[in-house]
Amino acid sequence: MRSKLQLAWLLAIVFAVDCSAQTLADVARRERERQKRLHSQVIVVNGATTTTASTSSTSAAPAPPAEAAKPTGPTDNKGHDEKYWRAQFQKARDDVKRAEERVQILDLRVKDLNSKLLSRRDIYNRENQLRPEITAAQKELEEARAQAEQAKRKITDLEDELRRAGGPPGWSR
Repeated sequence: MRSKLQLAWLLAIVFAVDCSAQTLADVARRERERQKRLHSQVIVVNGATTTTASTSSTSAAPAPPAEAAKPTGPTDNKGHDEKYWRAQFQKARDDVKRAEERVQILDLRVKDLNSKLLSRRDIYNRENQLRPEITAAQKELEEARAQAEQAKRKITDLEDELRRAGGPPGWSR
């Protein structure tokens, strides 16, 4: 009973840390953006971009050429700007965080199963019943650790790629 209570508290803490609180303003902003995307579709026909609203069937004037989409600030040798690199590094950091949290959760699961194996006296032949679960959980844990290492390597690979592309090191932060 005590281990169940500890596990419940631990899961509640992990869940509370994982969930980020959204303010009402954030929710409203996201809903407005979703509504704009929902009611406005972009159609590309023969290189001309037109915007159509779902309430009317008229087409807007063609968009300016693709030159306006190019970055205006400093770029690296490959033509990527700071926004691109920061987004790549943020995605990689999020992957690392997710992978490390998964490792922690699976590690707790393995520990819980091991404590059940040692403490439960009410299960007849508990070794044969719990050992396959423990083995499967340990296998998942090893896979999660490998994914976490791969995610960490992704960050170092991105740093090397940024260095080779001639971008400032500050873009990785």
